[in-house]
Amino acid sequence: MMGKVQVYYFPMRGRGEPIRVALAAKGVEFEHVDVDYAEMKSDLTKYKFNQCPRLVDDDVDVCQSNAVLRHVGRKYDMYGKGLKEAAAVDEVVDGVEAFKTKYLALIYQDELADAAKQTFWDTHCEPASISGRNSGIHLAYISKLAAPGTSWLVSDELSIADIAVWDMFDLLARIFPDTLAAAYPDLGAHHAALAAVPSVRAYLEGPLRLPKVNYNGLG
Repeated sequence: MMGKVQVYYFPMRGRGEPIRVALAAKGVEFEHVDVDYAEMKSDLTKYKFNQCPRLVDDDVDVCQSNAVLRHVGRKYDMYGKGLKEAAAVDEVVDGVEAFKTKYLALIYQDELADAAKQTFWDTHCEPASISGRNSGIHLAYISKLAAPGTSWLVSDELSIADIAVWDMFDLLARIFPDTLAAAYPDLGAHHAALAAVPSVRAYLEGPLRLPKVNYNGLG
């Protein structure tokens, strides 16, 4: 490696957090680089969509959060073995992305209003509502994607699917700590297992993990 991997993002967890956790899980040294907003909005060579996160990893310079996460998965052996497992990883990552759009609306549009939180839970989290009108987005769908008899979601090896689900559960646990744990003990156990991986635990307890969760301070 030519140098430390650089993760360019705002000084918060946000969409940069799954990337950081994935790198930490594999023991990859990285540094957080605060984004210059004016540069992000003006330099299309560095920020191809006027957005971040952006990752610089040797000769790879890539934007878009899930594109970055997938690069990390491919390079650092977190994408399963073979086409079948890679497809399963993509299923989970895309399912979490769909779920995250609803989470972000709850945070930034509804600003965690009590009524909006209840609607979110009833529509997208309550296990009994799995067959309701939910736009095909439900936490129970994600929980059912785990392959039976494996240590992690897709296989016996940690993948970016695990990282994506871990991050989503971590965010939801801040909003629904009791109901989430009771409704999804399997995802709770998965979250605890990944957090206990020594390199992940070191990241979570260390200075690289930023305290701010979202831009508006909610969540």
